[in-house]
Amino acid sequence: MSAAGDAGDMADGQLLSRLLIIRHGESVAMAEGIVGGPQGCRGLTDRGRAQAAALRDRFASGCEPEVHVVCSSPLPRARETTDIVLSALGSGPEQGNLDVHLHDDLEEMRLGPADGMTWETARERFGFVQPMDQPYTPVVEGGESRAGFRHRVAQALNDIAASHTGKTVFVGCHGGTVSAAMAMAFGIPPSHRGVGVVTTVTSITELELLAVEGRRLWQVRRFNDSAHLAAIEAA
Repeated sequence: MSAAGDAGDMADGQLLSRLLIIRHGESVAMAEGIVGGPQGCRGLTDRGRAQAAALRDRFASGCEPEVHVVCSSPLPRARETTDIVLSALGSGPEQGNLDVHLHDDLEEMRLGPADGMTWETARERFGFVQPMDQPYTPVVEGGESRAGFRHRVAQALNDIAASHTGKTVFVGCHGGTVSAAMAMAFGIPPSHRGVGVVTTVTSITELELLAVEGRRLWQVRRFNDSAHLAAIEAA
């Protein structure tokens, strides 16, 4: 599936499901320069929790689509961000009471034996493969390739969308996951070197899955919306 190229075609499409893809707040692993897999991730910093609280307040204000389903990467920084925002998600008796569905395939790129090391130590020990140069080769032995990571994320997002027809899904995840989602939406192959995306912590990227003339197409409604951080960044 890829994003439709003609705005007129998209206007005629039927909305099947909506994904609000959320990057986690600032993490301890980010602050300390640690490879933050299952072993290295220790959740959010105080600043990261404040960022997640600002996102929660944004949802509580009613300016975002009503969320019906909540999914999250199991890594602590994504789960903690999701849990902080959870009280503002849903409506009526369900507000704050939605179940969080953990989805392993929403995790950041898996770097195997480098998990928990500092990035400097990991690069010295393993000599990382450059994923843009060799997208089908694992970045480190025992880890994932760029192509494998993107395929995993695309499959997860398509499965989530297909399982929740007519729903808006909050997806708590990681910067790499958001990048993989954008590559999926635009049909960008792993070997393509001409574009990259950078996502802000706790930003919202909104994708819609549409049915257009018998096809299922992704539409990017917005990318990297972090307006709720303005007050924190100014402090």
